[in-house]
Amino acid sequence: MFPAYPPPTFTQWTTREVHGFFAESMFLISHTGTHVDAPFHFEPKGRKLHEMPLDRFIAPGHVLDVRGLPKKGQILPQHLRSLVGGARRSFGKGDAILLRTHWWERHQGTLAYLSESPGLTGAAADLLLDLGVGLVGIDTANIDRADDATYPAHHTLLAANVPVIENVANLSALRSSAFWLLALPLNLQGTSGSPIRLVALVE
Repeated sequence: MFPAYPPPTFTQWTTREVHGFFAESMFLISHTGTHVDAPFHFEPKGRKLHEMPLDRFIAPGHVLDVRGLPKKGQILPQHLRSLVGGARRSFGKGDAILLRTHWWERHQGTLAYLSESPGLTGAAADLLLDLGVGLVGIDTANIDRADDATYPAHHTLLAANVPVIENVANLSALRSSAFWLLALPLNLQGTSGSPIRLVALVE
């Protein structure tokens, strides 16, 4: 969980003995776990989640491997150019990009995962927009650097109506495989985001 948020809680609400069935109540922030940010998360006039076209969350996917960054390191345009140069022809308008920093694999469950993670710069986010990317995910709790409270990547991508996925897990399983990404959010009206079950269908 991002430091500003409480952890989710699940409380038994009904019992089989009294009601005949078991159910839980859930309390959770809309940005819990692996989740998608809608433009409204940062942009006052941005689209809310239910205003985003559903096909934006189903797209051909590509993993860009940016491992080796230092603590609070920057993902710069030159990092991305070196990775997309040979793959540019395979990129299509609206495709999904997943940034693999190795942070989830190395630091999940630790304070460093939240406080020292690298992030995407505004200039690198602009480069992704130039490529026509329609969805961007990262294996950290924040697509921006942990210590950058100006949130340049969030503002750049969300202002362009490109949703952001955070806390992406298990990117090592994809390697360089071609895949379809399914990032369907809950159909929540008027919200700034939603938890998702992120799935890659590998060819």
